[in-house]
This record gives sequence, structure tokens and C-alpha cells, in this order.
Amino acid sequence: MRPSRGFLSALAGLGVTILGWYSPWAWPAWPATVGLDLFFADFSEMSYGARAAAVVVLIALNVAVWALIAHTAWWVVRAATRSREA
Repeated sequence: MRPSRGFLSALAGLGVTILGWYSPWAWPAWPATVGLDLFFADFSEMSYGARAAAVVVLIALNVAVWALIAHTAWWVVRAATRSREA
């Protein structure tokens, strides 16, 4: 059984999100950082439950953006290799 590109892209998004969470670098978390600045400007003044929900939304946003980037990169590489074969 072969996993789909969408599933593998989602796994890549999860991997980059976990890298952003536990690594010393800020670049893997840029989608969540931008989302925090745009949508949750008063994050420190939110209640605990609202902050927890915001963190879940930011994690989902980060995973989705990186999955989309991985899926697009995979599509570009596949299109480039197909054009060379033809």
C-alpha cells in the first residue's frame, strides 16, 4: 500500500512544525508567528482557555502551510522530471 502525496505532505508539515517547536530556529514557525501577529494580537491578555484554543489553531495553521509548501514542491519536482522524460 502506497501512501498518498497529501498524507506525506501532511507528515512533512507535522515534521517541520515539531522542528519549529523544539529547535532553536525561528524559521520553521514563521506561519504561526505571522498568524499570532495578525489574528491574536492580544494573546497575553486572553483567558487560559482562549490561549489554549489559539495555540491549537496556530499549530494547525503551521502544519497546513508547511504541508501546502511540501505538496507544491513535490508537484513542481514531478512536473520538471516529467517534462524531461517526454
